[in-house]
Amino acid sequence: MNELVSVWTLIRTSGFLAYYFMTLSLVFGLLSSFAIMKKKKTLLISLHKKSSWYGLLTIIFHMILIWQDQYAPYTLAELLLPFRAENEPLFSTFGILSFYLFLLVMASSDFLIKKLGFNRWKKIHLAVIPAWLFMLIHGFAIGTDSSEAWALSIYLISSSIICVLMLIRVIESMMLRQSSGRHNLKS
Repeated sequence: MNELVSVWTLIRTSGFLAYYFMTLSLVFGLLSSFAIMKKKKTLLISLHKKSSWYGLLTIIFHMILIWQDQYAPYTLAELLLPFRAENEPLFSTFGILSFYLFLLVMASSDFLIKKLGFNRWKKIHLAVIPAWLFMLIHGFAIGTDSSEAWALSIYLISSSIICVLMLIRVIESMMLRQSSGRHNLKS
């Protein structure tokens, strides 16, 4: 098979593509929560949902390719059950846990939000942060391209963007709480 379209190339590409979509989803989700982005919230939420679904479908494609790979095949149990993989059991588990957490967050957001209620849904939705971190660790540790400068740049830049956005979000929340507390004292 041509090297450009080999199963191995597709596995690697789908892994990076899934990471890209899930990172993009996290970026859009964080941006949509900023007070300054209120006018763009509908657009950002739409982009957040679409990129998360593209990411989840790409993760599933990635897993199917790994399952079908002839060079280093994984069984379904190795792909779906933590610590069962013969190849890099710990880092494979990070990928598995990431998949399940993303699936939980998306199912709760798109199918169960009304049954859960906003507060429960929001707590579950925060699982996207460890899901993304597990995905980052999985890709960095087990990815065959992780030592390449371009791959390291992708991980470094995306991690920096997520950290900055999360820091801004935390600061904004603290400022809003502080402002709300002062308002309540005046009342």
